[in-house]
Amino acid sequence: MIAVLGSRHDPAASALAEAAQGRLISAEDLCSPGWVLEEGAAGGWFVAGGERSAVADLTGVLVRRSAVVAEELPWMAEEDRAYVAAEINAFLVAWLSAMPCPVFNRPTPTSLCGPGWSQIHWQHAAARAGVIWSTSDADRDVHDIVVCRRTTWGARSARQARAGRLLARASGTDLLGIRFSDDAVVAVTVQPSLTAPAARALVLGQLASDRKQVS
Repeated sequence: MIAVLGSRHDPAASALAEAAQGRLISAEDLCSPGWVLEEGAAGGWFVAGGERSAVADLTGVLVRRSAVVAEELPWMAEEDRAYVAAEINAFLVAWLSAMPCPVFNRPTPTSLCGPGWSQIHWQHAAARAGVIWSTSDADRDVHDIVVCRRTTWGARSARQARAGRLLARASGTDLLGIRFSDDAVVAVTVQPSLTAPAARALVLGQLASDRKQVS
């Protein structure tokens, strides 16, 4: 089973879970009884789509949120929401970090979904990696590509594909979305939309492939 950690208010997260024939782990699920974090490669339980399942049943996790925020917990007493959200985020960092199956992207100290970098930080990373960055995309040919591990989807040139791989390596991420203006990068995200079926297939296929290697 593939689980997508996201919000019910994020259509992309729900669509990914459906395409993977998996389940969405929402804020509601995170506040439901049944979660167990155990030491060991495949121990523990989780709740997704309102159902409790064993961590051992997971073949991959796709993270589609940088954090759980207090505003997502309206059923909690207002004065407790910030505290509960902080506790959920701390738990998720531990849970995702210990996950034996592939996780795209694993948490960092600044985000549940890879590095919580600003665009300026990405621009500096691009400069260090030798990747061309443009601060303007006006009146130019703009399009997005997806980088999943060492594979790219949507690249229109070898230079774009190489830039994508370099940025993924520089950031230590498994999954990136990169916007190009011609061959220059103009924006980077750790949560690409994956609306194109081929892009989804690439990511889900890589999760499955990585699971076989882990096994």
